[in-house]
Amino acid sequence: MSCHGEILNFISALPAGAWFSTQQVLNLGTREAIDQCLYRLVKCGYLTRIAWGLFTLRTNEQNFEPLAVAQFKAQIFKKKVAIHGLDIARRLGLIARAPDQPLYSVHGVSSTFQSMKREISLKSYSPRKNELGDSPLGEIICALWSLGEKNCDNTAVARVLSTINSEGIRELAQSAHRMPGWLTRKVRFNIGYQPE
Repeated sequence: MSCHGEILNFISALPAGAWFSTQQVLNLGTREAIDQCLYRLVKCGYLTRIAWGLFTLRTNEQNFEPLAVAQFKAQIFKKKVAIHGLDIARRLGLIARAPDQPLYSVHGVSSTFQSMKREISLKSYSPRKNELGDSPLGEIICALWSLGEKNCDNTAVARVLSTINSEGIRELAQSAHRMPGWLTRKVRFNIGYQPE
């Protein structure tokens, strides 16, 4: 069977609305033949290119959220994507606006790619910083950390502290292992924390 036929068989076995990557079909022919086949399927309207190397069957009903696209692309290369600290800071009212283009953090090489007429950026963060977005408390730490030492003043820390309960404040004060030293000092200063 031709590369074209193999790719069509692969696509027809996918659930409705599923996404797939070029990586998933590389075993079905030469790289050149696969790229040419996918290009033709997009050109004729059979497939929608969500981003380079990422496709789905043509549908008008799908909404290609930037975070979902970034997560799928990162997953292909066994990476984890998190919401960038500046977006969390904007949501918490610590900064007026986040970057114009969707920005996410990833452990690994920073990159930018085009997705459905918008650019998505993945900015390299350390694994320690990336894992913060997995909890509400982690998001607070990530937002303050992303402001940077110079911009993270007492007003920003106080604003964040006003959004969490006393147990959350105690846990934040005891989370020195999750923060850089300068942030630990600012948080503890603002809550009057005394180590036990």
